Amino acid sequence: MYSRESEISILTETMQPESATPLISVIIPTYNSAAFLRQSLDSVLQQTVHDLEVIVVDDGSTDETVSLLDEYQDAIRYLRQDHAGASAARNRGLAEARGEFIAFQDADDLWMPEKLEMQLACFQQQPDSGIVFTDARRFLASGEYQPSFKEQFGNIPTGKIFNDLLASHFIAMSSVMIRKSCFEQVGLFDESLMGSEDYNLYLRLARKFHFTFVDKVLVHIRTHGNSLSDNLAQMCEDEIKNLDKIAALFPDARIPKRQLSGRIYARFGRYYFALLAAVPHSWRTSLLALIRMRKRAS
Repeated sequence: MYSRESEISILTETMQPESATPLISVIIPTYNSAAFLRQSLDSVLQQTVHDLEVIVVDDGSTDETVSLLDEYQDAIRYLRQDHAGASAARNRGLAEARGEFIAFQDADDLWMPEKLEMQLACFQQQPDSGIVFTDARRFLASGEYQPSFKEQFGNIPTGKIFNDLLASHFIAMSSVMIRKSCFEQVGLFDESLMGSEDYNLYLRLARKFHFTFVDKVLVHIRTHGNSLSDNLAQMCEDEIKNLDKIAALFPDARIPKRQLSGRIYARFGRYYFALLAAVPHSWRTSLLALIRMRKRAS
């Protein structure tokens, strides 16, 4: 078990008093995700590490989110804002977070109970690390599981991984834990991006900090018709925009934009065919838009 100074203060209740300083802040942005939010929250509250605060940022939900979260009022910090997108919601959570470490959980994903404990152990064993991330696996509405990120990408690199990340996006948002101090050097999520804001953040972090990989599937990523990741065309367009932003931010990196743009289009095509069975109509629409976009770019 990870220890800060001599030991972690294990709480008998799920949440610390407001005056206490938690070791970890878990930030969960949610927008009309009441159907899945309970499972997601429970997977956070059932972690083997209890020295944490759970911040749920309601991004203007109009479903049953508020009434559901009322059942958790003693276990979470609840923030509500007008609908502004996941990046704005995460940034709101970061502004309120009091922990030394930050972990992000999407409102429809699931954590394995030992996730935070294993990540904290990595930070203790490798104090130079700024980010620790884990393997993850997608699952469909049918209950079928897809290959894990490691099974898809092969050996996952660690250390200074900027160039590796440029070539492949192998980090799941719900798998990361980041030292809060890192945000002071690289800034927050880019709210102009939708779907690639996490990738943009990782690339900025990777220019300065070491990444460490936990070689175990500790996150299950839900794929369903309402998830942001289903909007493939928008996400693909934003990854191209992200590439432009990163190339402008780090001109010394000499980023091969044309080559990497081709890889992005190819990757999103593979995503479509791999997940077509989950929500055929919406993904087919996205693929057609993606093909039209590719033709315009060529």
